[in-house]
Amino acid sequence: MLASALGQLSPAEEAALQEQLKTDPALQQEWQALHETLSSLLDDLDLEQVTIPADAEDRLIARLHVENLSSADTSDIGTSVPLVSGVTPATTPMPVPTAAPDVRNLARRSAWWLVLPLGLAAAVALLFALRPSGDPLERYAHTPGAVSTPVLASGQPLGTLVRLANGRVFVQLNRPADPGRTYQLWQIQAGTPVSLGVFDEAGLLTAALPPHATIAVSVEPAGGSPQPTTKPLFAQSV
Repeated sequence: MLASALGQLSPAEEAALQEQLKTDPALQQEWQALHETLSSLLDDLDLEQVTIPADAEDRLIARLHVENLSSADTSDIGTSVPLVSGVTPATTPMPVPTAAPDVRNLARRSAWWLVLPLGLAAAVALLFALRPSGDPLERYAHTPGAVSTPVLASGQPLGTLVRLANGRVFVQLNRPADPGRTYQLWQIQAGTPVSLGVFDEAGLLTAALPPHATIAVSVEPAGGSPQPTTKPLFAQSV
């Protein structure tokens, strides 16, 4: 599970896991919990304040290279020739040279356990530096049980919202707010807007919402507002 969340599985392994997720609700819950845990770690982690040694990845690769060569030395030694009295034994067969391992790829697949000595914050930062970067919208949209819906305003695409299996909703708009302004998300409860928070650069992930909840987005001063001060860009049931 962790290997999949960190992008360390092969395409075949990932495909097999996704097939299993479709028919195993318990596994789906475990998968969702793992993604939420990793997301919360990143939310609480200021990567700009984490110092990772400049040679961290090189040291990982070097260590893997040494360990791989050590393993090869112990596993590829030729079979010894029995000694017979009066007969000089033949030279021990030399190991057949093998192709050099793809050390950098091996480093990526093994980094999650090798970086633990760097400390939790540095480890998390390095793990996400080594895995391919991803748009949060794409990540949430591919979570098992997620449902994506386009957001339209006057018939024009404004963004996308994704309702997750646990009831949380991720909203991302196509363009950033103007300088000094911010997007703010609201849930309409009995005709009254209740703030769900302001957007960051990536979007906004809400707490769990009831089925068919109505949400809306308005443009507010930086930092948000207790109540909407502009006409909502859209209002939509999720």
